[in-house]
Amino acid sequence: MIEPRKTGAFISKLRRDKDWTQTGLADRLHVTHQAVSRWETGDSFPDVGVLAQMAQLFDVRVDDLLNGEKHGPMAAQTGRVSTGEVITELAQGHVDNVARMVKENQADLDSVIAAGPLTRPSLMREVVQKMEGMRFTREQVASLAPFLDEETLGEIVEGLDGEGVDEKLLGSLAPFLGEEFLDRMAERVLTGEVSAEKLIQLAPFLGEQTLDRLAQNILEGTLESHHLVALAPFLSESTLDDLVGRVLEGSLAWEQVKSLAPFLSENSLDRLVEAAVRGTASGEEGMETQRSLTSSDLIELAPFLSEETIKRLVHVYMESGTFDPEMIVSLAPFIDKATLTDIIRMGRK
Repeated sequence: MIEPRKTGAFISKLRRDKDWTQTGLADRLHVTHQAVSRWETGDSFPDVGVLAQMAQLFDVRVDDLLNGEKHGPMAAQTGRVSTGEVITELAQGHVDNVARMVKENQADLDSVIAAGPLTRPSLMREVVQKMEGMRFTREQVASLAPFLDEETLGEIVEGLDGEGVDEKLLGSLAPFLGEEFLDRMAERVLTGEVSAEKLIQLAPFLGEQTLDRLAQNILEGTLESHHLVALAPFLSESTLDDLVGRVLEGSLAWEQVKSLAPFLSENSLDRLVEAAVRGTASGEEGMETQRSLTSSDLIELAPFLSEETIKRLVHVYMESGTFDPEMIVSLAPFIDKATLTDIIRMGRK
């Protein structure tokens, strides 16, 4: 594992042993003295090209720089190519050599992964593409993700067997996967090839159209209704308004919308609740669909309703004589002082 502070301290020692200033080292490496300063304090790390140059300049191995000490552990003792040697090959643009060494088990893929933060994405892409046919573990894919382009990463993920791509892995890869790949995943959910649970992990990264299409399939019964709640924070306002309209039409259950309350606009919630209190909502073919709002429903929705709507609801319950003391206590934080006083007076009668 690369330790920037340890490497930085070693670079500083090598520079001072040469009696060079930070500016002097910077000039020899064609970088700024600020870059050298950041390396030595461990705030940043040289890329593969600079590491190779620095190793030659100080007459040490790249592995020495990585280990933060001279003559540190050598991979040659085990007959395998070291991380430093992999970095040297990458610095020289020898991607074919690196890919071959990994495929022939002369070097560990972990050495390539370790070089990831120091290597240009285009170079990492070339190396991985040269490893065509190689099987990656879930852990290796997750480690490579930050250093690969969207297309290459997507190809690797699709190469994993279905069991290998679980919700946890997809969740960690989501920020690095492209919209095209995510759209393909959505299509596979709709055809039943991939479980909806896997796609829910990707919801924050899905496009608006893809999310709306998934929501539509949930409403049509293609996907289970509980997935709607998981997608709700990421759905467009127009889609959420459509859900409200479906409830008012009677084509969507009131219970489903209650669970979406935190994500609905105040206006939409007010429309739903007032329709429920009135007891009717226009359904298909002009039919009247009965609606009822229980006291527990009102308590659950209170944090999301406007003060004016709560006030009207309270008066409806007061007039119906179904307003119980427990409900008063639960709603007290959301009721204005005047209305609360009216309730108390009514309770004394």
